[in-house]
Amino acid sequence: METTYTFIEDLMEELNLLERHLKILKLLEREGSMGIMRISQITEIPPHRVRYSLRVLETEGMITATPEGAKIIGNLNEFYKNLKEKIEETSVRLEEIKKLLDSSK
Repeated sequence: METTYTFIEDLMEELNLLERHLKILKLLEREGSMGIMRISQITEIPPHRVRYSLRVLETEGMITATPEGAKIIGNLNEFYKNLKEKIEETSVRLEEIKKLLDSSK
């Protein structure tokens, strides 16, 4: 029987959210402005989840709502650079945690 730990599940859920936000942002970068339903059709992400991701991206200053749909307004190069740095920092921390686990054998 597999034991589940809520804190690990929470971390995985956050990673899933980040991936979803990034997929939507990359789609808007590639295709231009579009609405929730079109994003949902292309990505196969349910509309309510697309709506939430768009709200997060808007709060972060990456997109804005227009009559044509969501539109990128943020500096993507800077955003991607910062995101890569944070992912690297997270990878280092995860490796440190993994070493702690390995040392307990």
